[in-house]
Amino acid sequence: MPQAAIYREYGDSSVLEITDVPMPEPGPGMVRVKVAYSSVNPVDSKFRAGTLSDGSPLAGPTITGMDLAGTVDAIGEHVTGLAVGDRVAGLAPGGAAAEYAVTYAAALVKVPEDVDLKVAATIGVGGSTAVRALGLAGVEEGQLIFVDGAAGGVGTFLTQLAIARRVQVIGTASAANQEHLASLGATPIDYAGDWETAAREAAGGRTFDAAFDLVTGGKVEALRRLVGADDKVVTLLDPEVGERGGIIVTGLEPGFENALQEIIDAVAAGKVTVPIAQTFPLSEIARAQDLSAAGHVRGKLVISIAG
Repeated sequence: MPQAAIYREYGDSSVLEITDVPMPEPGPGMVRVKVAYSSVNPVDSKFRAGTLSDGSPLAGPTITGMDLAGTVDAIGEHVTGLAVGDRVAGLAPGGAAAEYAVTYAAALVKVPEDVDLKVAATIGVGGSTAVRALGLAGVEEGQLIFVDGAAGGVGTFLTQLAIARRVQVIGTASAANQEHLASLGATPIDYAGDWETAAREAAGGRTFDAAFDLVTGGKVEALRRLVGADDKVVTLLDPEVGERGGIIVTGLEPGFENALQEIIDAVAAGKVTVPIAQTFPLSEIARAQDLSAAGHVRGKLVISIAG
């Protein structure tokens, strides 16, 4: 039987266990992936802790993780465009940290031969979220945006995608990540200081066209002051932004069916590079999730499964 990282109850990383699970079978419209790599996102810890459960109990043992890359191993009915043996990457909402995972074909993209599967495994949540955030904000060439958390998992993708569109990016990062953020082409600001004043000074009198809250750190009012309007503030999880007429990226918005394709194309073209901070075996996924949840990781944390 294949192995997977599962949790049977909500809690901290100690509830994770590596165990045998039944071989999953793809249903209609789905494929089974022999997973080479998965990657870790802060939201994985939120799901595992039950923070996003709305009080609903677990239906049963749950495989952790959403991002994966590997090869197609089996195909369900009504699947077109993919074949057994294809190199793929994307999202597995039913769990990705496993030797085999099933997901909908529409949640995957083919990985070009010149893109490492380890890198491809990082694009699912972070890359597609960045594409959605920029699209929902209507960011266009020549604009100026502010990104809080510009060197983080989503921020690294969003910053590079924006710069590839000839958008000026001013963003926050820790003192240790200032040089890294500058290397991506953005103007870095240390979030530990008076970042709002520093952002205005860096903008040189220009008005920000959009502000992105990628760390949900209670900065909504300050971000609104930077852009001058609630509907120009974009967040991932802060409900206050939505209540004030801002934009919340949920991952369910229509019109972004090609988000994964856009990000893998950008990676293949060299417009987006993904720094890999650390690689862990499946047996150490709890430590990887703890590091991710703590923040301040430069780059992505990858889980090697059959890589």
